[in-house]
This record gives sequence, C-alpha cells and structure tokens, in this order.
Amino acid sequence: MAQRAHLKAGFRRALLAELRQIGARPGLMFMLAPFPLLLFALLAAVFQLGLPRDLPIAVVDQDRSTLSRQMVRIVDATPEVAVAHEASSLSEGRQLLLSGEAYAVVLIPARTERDVLAGRRPEVVLFYNNQYMTPGSLVARSVGGALGTVAAGISIEARVARGADVESATQAVTPVPVRQSALFNPSLEYVQFLLAAVMPTVLQIFIGASAALSFSRDRQGVAGLGRSLRLGGTLMRTATGKLAPYTLTYLLVLWGADALLFGPMGARFGGNLAFHVAYGLVFVLASQMLGAAAALIARDTVSALAAIGVITGPAFGFTGITFPRLSMNGFSTVWADLLPVTHYLELRTDNILRGASFDISLPAFVSLATLALAYGGVTLLLLWRHGRPRPAIAVEAGR
Repeated sequence: MAQRAHLKAGFRRALLAELRQIGARPGLMFMLAPFPLLLFALLAAVFQLGLPRDLPIAVVDQDRSTLSRQMVRIVDATPEVAVAHEASSLSEGRQLLLSGEAYAVVLIPARTERDVLAGRRPEVVLFYNNQYMTPGSLVARSVGGALGTVAAGISIEARVARGADVESATQAVTPVPVRQSALFNPSLEYVQFLLAAVMPTVLQIFIGASAALSFSRDRQGVAGLGRSLRLGGTLMRTATGKLAPYTLTYLLVLWGADALLFGPMGARFGGNLAFHVAYGLVFVLASQMLGAAAALIARDTVSALAAIGVITGPAFGFTGITFPRLSMNGFSTVWADLLPVTHYLELRTDNILRGASFDISLPAFVSLATLALAYGGVTLLLLWRHGRPRPAIAVEAGR
C-alpha cells in the first residue's frame, strides 16, 4: 500500500512540475492545442467542398457550328470544369494555359460538324496542364467523359438514321459495357481521401516537437535530467509524468479533428470506435517517444527540433496516400515504416473506410505498437544514461 502511494507521489510530482513548465511558457501552451486546432479549421475550410469544382478551362471553337456549341455546353455543364474563356486562336489558348488562367484548352477544329455529317472522324483535341496532377487529371477525366458522351450520341443518331433501332444502335456503340464501381469513397471526396490523412500527419509534427522540447529543456537546464528523475523516482514514472499532459491534450486534439470530419464535414465513420481510440492512443505515444528520443540524442534543443522536422516534415509523401507504397524504393519503404503516422493511416483507412476486421488490421497495429515500444525503450535507456550521477573527479593539488 505504501509502495503504491509512493509510486503515485512520484508520478504526481513529475506531472505537476511539467504543468508548471507549460504554464510558464505561453508559446508551448499555444502549440499544445490552439495552434493545431486552428490549423485543422483552416484545412477544413480549404476542403469544405469535398471535391474541386468549376476548374477554369478555355475553348477554341474554330467550327462555330451547332454541334460545336453543343459540345461546349455539355463540357461546361460538368461540375468539375467551367468554360471560363473562349479563345479566338490556339496561341491565345496557349497563353491562358501558360499563365495559369486555365487548366486546359479544348480545340474544336474547323469543319468538325461537316466531317461528322459526311461520316468522317474529326478530332477534338484537349491540351491540359498535368504539372498540377490533381486538377489536370480531373479536367482530363471530366472533359474526356463529356466529349465521349457527345461522340456516343452522334454515333447512335447516325445508326438510327440508317434504319437501326435505338437499342441495337446503343449496343453497337458499346458492345462490351464496362461498369465501374468506386469502393470505400464512391463520391471521390477529398475529405476522406486527403483531409483525413493531412490532419494526423500535421499533428505528428506537433506531438514530436512538444516531446522534444520537454526533454531537451530539462536536459539543457542547470540541474539536467537528474532533477526530473529525482522528482519521479524512477525512469518510467518520470517519463509518464512528463508526457501525460501532452498525451491527454493531443488525444483531445486528435478526437477534435475527428469530430470535425465526422460532424460538420459529413465524412462517414464505418468502423469500430473502440479500436479507433486504441490505435489513436498508440499513435500519440509512438510520436511522443520519437520526439523524446530525438531530444536525448541531439546536442541541444535546436538540433532536436531540426531532427523532428527532418523526420516528420516530409512524412505525408511516404504514407502511400498520394503515391503508392508498393511502387516506392527500399529507402522510402524503410522511412515510411519508421513513421508512426504511416501505420496509423493504414489502420484508419482499414477501420473507418473499409470496415476491415481486426485480423486484417493486426499487422499494422503490431507495427505501430512496436514503434512505440522501440522508441520508448530508446528514450528510457537514454534517460538512464543522461540522468545517472557522474563520478566525482578528484584533483590532486600540486606539490
């Protein structure tokens, strides 16, 4: 009983000391919750539409016929693009594309309608800026689909005019229809695809940086880590007492981001809530242990924060959200495996979007827990090394 009370007292002393340090630093307090939540609100405002709409494109209509005007109207009616410019020449359209005023240029050549009526195959050309891969792909897909619909309608009308019935004409145009079914994100919204991944990736930076600041501050202080270890009594109580305020705060921030996604943003939650809370907690702990280990390895606070920035800053590129991990090289794969957010996003996707069973998610959960234990073990080892008393050096007076 007395031993348990002693353990609680050590944890409480380390916790209260850390809370006093946080209260004495408004910048650190602001970084704990207000700044991440403000950043999340800004990101939510950017992605509030869910899908890019009315991307500006230009049209060069050299035919000026009924058919060409119909093409322009159908393209303009697609929700993803808007015909914002009607250029008089291809060179003018090129300038609009290079200046960034349009993401694409649709060229309808002269005599398009006449060639269609004569049974020839005119060519409508789409030039699009694929330097910006997301808007470029959206424009190409939307305009291609709209013009494909026009072409299919013309082909069906031509066959009907030659005496075929509508059903046979339709079957002749598409003899093997392809049915596409988008799984897990059928509306193709960026809230589920991008925003839900960006928020934890950004939060990982804050979690690692705050843990690095906490341990680096004590290490660089006059008393060093010895004072923190004396307050806690043991390595484990010292570490848990120091990190407890950050753990609770960042868990609340993570849940606040989820409340924003699944509430006002309208994202669908299709998984197990208890499991979601469990791997969220392990993610926060693993990110904290990474920051603490960096602080105890680096020479000073600036070096520790720089290390966290280098490790976690480019994390989004390694998570496999925008570029598939199966196509990455060995270095990228190893880097991704060392980042807690990689496994967290895999678990999040499996649980929330796919509704996968626990046995499917178990390898990713084990990987995340292993990172937390490995980084935690390194942190405790370095705490012991830096906090142990140094032997006094006797100096013999010269004779």
